[in-house]
Amino acid sequence: MNQGAKIVSESIIGSDFRTVIVNGKSYTVYPPTIHKLSGAISYLSDVKDAESMREILLSLGESEAYSKALSWLIDGDESLSEELAKGTYEENVNALDEALSMIDSKVFLKAVSLARNVSLLAAKPR
Repeated sequence: MNQGAKIVSESIIGSDFRTVIVNGKSYTVYPPTIHKLSGAISYLSDVKDAESMREILLSLGESEAYSKALSWLIDGDESLSEELAKGTYEENVNALDEALSMIDSKVFLKAVSLARNVSLLAAKPR
């Protein structure tokens, strides 16, 4: 099965999630919606340019912004930020990196391509 088909099928059956561990507790992160991304980005707006997503996240230095942004990606609000702040700096950065890896542009483009191919198959007269 190609990667695009796998993404679409996982999305339909609800198995497209990641589990992150912060302060010994596991949290389930689903692909972020625009609402969740907007909330998280509001805390990550001071990041600097770098070569990888992890380096970009590390550019903020030790900050409470990580736990607040991660709370947005997990729950869609700041309700978990105090609990997540009890975790280490590294745990929060790693969890954010994992959550944001779910919106890779290559994956998105493959899913769009698959959807386009399916619509063409359905629309072509025989």
